[in-house]
Parts: sequence; C-alpha cells; structure tokens
Amino acid sequence: MEKIFAITSVGKTEKSLLDLRFGKCENIVIFNASKNQYSIIENPYRDHENSGIKLVGLLKKEGITTIITGEIGPKAGEIIEKEKLQLVLLSEERIKIEDILNRIKP
Repeated sequence: MEKIFAITSVGKTEKSLLDLRFGKCENIVIFNASKNQYSIIENPYRDHENSGIKLVGLLKKEGITTIITGEIGPKAGEIIEKEKLQLVLLSEERIKIEDILNRIKP
C-alpha cells in the first residue's frame, strides 16, 4: 500500500515550520513516499467551523494514510481513528518541513 503523508505547515516551502494546529493550519504538505514527491496546498477550511473534521475528509479523499501535526481536536481525532489513519503528533515547535521529510523518506 502506498504511504501518503499530510504534514501541517505554516508556509509554502520545505523550509517552512510545522504548524502545530491541525484544523486551523495554514497549509498542508502532501508527501507521496513511494514517488518521493510532495506538493503543498492551502487549507481551505482554516477559517471554518469544524475545520479539523472537514480537513480530515479532504485528506481522506487525497488518499492520505498518515497525518503529521502538533495538536488535534477531539472530534477530528475520533474521525481519524474511525478512518484508521495513522496520526503522528510532534511537539517540536521549530521543526522545518524538510527535517520531517528527511525523517520519513524511504
């Protein structure tokens, strides 16, 4: 099975920092490990109510298997568990996206 990661990011480059907020994050880095490719999309739900729940739905449609972020709300957490997505919570506030990518690259 293909491993596709979603990483919350404050910016739009690999030099950007991890966004510790899931539902309210600025951007999402989508990394396909088997192709060793990534793309960055804006979070269309960051200003919406229940943004985390809506974002999980979007990521599921994108084929995401693992979510890497800092914090997640209880409702979004329940859906992630129900959908059997892997969740990795990082508490490092100043970690760059490129460092996370280097950790997960095959």
